[in-house]
Amino acid sequence: MNYLAHSYLSLDDDQIQFGNLIGDFIKGNKYLLFEEKIMQGILLHRQIDFFTDQHLLIHKAISYFKPSFRLSGGIFVDILYDHFLANDTRYFNDASLHSFTADVYANLSQHHALLNDKMNELFSHMATYNWLYNYKTHEGLSRSMKGICNRHPILGDGVEAMHIIDLHYMELQSLYQQFFPELIFHVMSFETK
Repeated sequence: MNYLAHSYLSLDDDQIQFGNLIGDFIKGNKYLLFEEKIMQGILLHRQIDFFTDQHLLIHKAISYFKPSFRLSGGIFVDILYDHFLANDTRYFNDASLHSFTADVYANLSQHHALLNDKMNELFSHMATYNWLYNYKTHEGLSRSMKGICNRHPILGDGVEAMHIIDLHYMELQSLYQQFFPELIFHVMSFETK
């Protein structure tokens, strides 16, 4: 899952959300350096990623990007699923998405002192260009795909990734619609542990 999904799946708690958002940056047992709720968010991030990476519906979605992309299909699916979530009326309308994403940026700003340089650079760009809201549009999705491929050329061609998405949009959306409620259920079970 990508940043919008991790934010949304943070159990309505700002500190858990912050931990969930920085989860990719915190390796090994470094999560122990943070206060309890932020640690929970980092561990939740890891649970979300583990559940997602093992799920057959995700493997099926990734298969649409093969053979064109050997290793980067999972990254493209993560970003695409933020697009689907941003447009999923079960969870957001336009106003609530706008409000939610503004709250996420405010939360990141509130925890600014805990961000290292790499995190600060990423999250500053995210807020400045309103990535979380702009995932909603085809143009925003395309910009995200091309942007990540430009920053990390090893991933492949973002234009080709968008071509695959456009070609199989409905099938990929159907896989998301089946998967995301299962992920929410998994997160709720994490909350009760």
